[in-house]
Amino acid sequence: MILTALLPLNAQNGITLTKGKPVLVYALPKTELCIEIVTETVKQKPGIFYQYSERYLATNQVITEEKTMVRLKSIRVFPRAVADPHRTYTLTPRKLSVLNNICVNPQGILCGINTVMPVEQHIEKEIIKEKSSPVINNNGLLPLGEEFMMAGSSAKLAEGAAKQIYRIRESRMSLLTADVEHLPADGASMKAMLNGMDEQEQQLTELFIGKTTTDIQHKTIVYIPDSTVNQQVVFRISAFNGIVDTDDLSGKPYYISIIPEKIKTQLPGEKEKIEKAAINTVLPARTKIVITDGINEIYNQTLDIPQLGEIVPLGEGLFVSPKVKIKIDPQTGRLISIE
Repeated sequence: MILTALLPLNAQNGITLTKGKPVLVYALPKTELCIEIVTETVKQKPGIFYQYSERYLATNQVITEEKTMVRLKSIRVFPRAVADPHRTYTLTPRKLSVLNNICVNPQGILCGINTVMPVEQHIEKEIIKEKSSPVINNNGLLPLGEEFMMAGSSAKLAEGAAKQIYRIRESRMSLLTADVEHLPADGASMKAMLNGMDEQEQQLTELFIGKTTTDIQHKTIVYIPDSTVNQQVVFRISAFNGIVDTDDLSGKPYYISIIPEKIKTQLPGEKEKIEKAAINTVLPARTKIVITDGINEIYNQTLDIPQLGEIVPLGEGLFVSPKVKIKIDPQTGRLISIE
């Protein structure tokens, strides 16, 4: 026995929806891939005294020019089911027919017959908070004494900043070793004093070695796998501007491949009886989703993709009993059970 599938609503010839005439509409699902791209932006800014870092701080590991660099940090892919407009069907209500008890979710996707709508399982996303280096607002003023602030050369200012760094380090050591006349009253006061010293030392040190700030950005793009794809550009990342359009050649390309498994379908014999379909379901295609940078594989996962699968009609013979219950997965359109 073979089944003839229902035609989609937008392909049914000669069928019109008449006012006052009830009709039942349902859709099969289509999977969208929500690709969450996490990028890291690193900004480097040289200190005003970087030329004097080796003289006063005995280091040449300093930032000498302003730079901005954006790189890919991670990728996550979340499948999302939406109603497929090309697989939307109608049913005409009939007296005492169990098909009148069709169940759809809020998007109109078929969930079953004579059953209740399943509770949707929401994938809990890990929340990644944006990170950035602390910003110290000193209004451009240097924490130096009058002697150095009145100096007319940058070399003298650099010398004063370096001496202040060493004073802070000596004061911290004296505080930690209790080599001071008056210790803080309690642990909280001690912590506050040490934090203040750390912030001031960092501020002064950045005048020599420079400052690096790091920010994390999130962007989600939606990709619909409609066919087999090999190494198609899905997004680009510019080292200066972050995520850019796929046709923006300033960005490094990242590629997606959609590789569905072949579904074995049995061809009907000449003597098989043809039965009219009552409703349609889907046999989704097991599909490998691969994202690469052209060389390295970044994401590889196998998902059930309904729009790449085959329509599986259910014949009217299954719906003779008014007590029949049919459950269908609204995420994939797959038949779950018949009771």
